Amino acid sequence: MSALIRLGAPLALGVLAGALTAPASRAQELDERCQKIVSAICDGKRLGRCFQNEKMWDDVPARCQGDVQTMIEMEREALQEQKQERREERRKARRGEGLSYACGGIIRSRASGSSAKVGSVQEGEEIEVLEETGVWTDDFQWFRIRYNGLEGYQWGGIFWTQGGRKGTIPSCNG
Repeated sequence: MSALIRLGAPLALGVLAGALTAPASRAQELDERCQKIVSAICDGKRLGRCFQNEKMWDDVPARCQGDVQTMIEMEREALQEQKQERREERRKARRGEGLSYACGGIIRSRASGSSAKVGSVQEGEEIEVLEETGVWTDDFQWFRIRYNGLEGYQWGGIFWTQGGRKGTIPSCNG
C-alpha cells in the first residue's frame, strides 16, 4: 500500500482500532495526554463523527482543542487516501489489473523462453505486472513483472490475475 497516513498509537486504540495512524513526526507533535482524552471521549468512534456532536468539545481542555482539530484532519486525510486506494484497486480490477499470482516458473531477462534466467518464483507468490509486452507464445502473452524487487519477464501461461487478464491463464488449477 502507498503511504497510508496513520494516527499515533495512543489515538489508534480509540480510532478505528488501529486502522489509521500518523507519520511519527506529526504524531510526536500531538500531546499524548490530549490523545488519551480524545480516546476516552470518542470510545473507538471516528473522530470526525464523534466531534460533530458539539457537546463532546465541552470535555476537551482548551490546551487540547488544537490537537483535536489536527487529529480530525489527519483522520480525514487518511480516510480520503484509503478511499482513493480502494477506487484505484476497483479500477485496476475492471481493467484486468488485479493482483497477479504465479504458478511457479522462471523470470527471464527478455520476453522470450530462450532468454537468460534472472530469477524464479514459487507457486502462489504474488507478482506485480508492470506492462504487457505484446509478445505472444502459444496463445499467452509475455509480461514485464516485478517480484521481490526483481524485475524481469514472465510468460502469461504460468500466472493468473484476479478478475482475469487477456494473455494469462484463469488459475493455477486449470
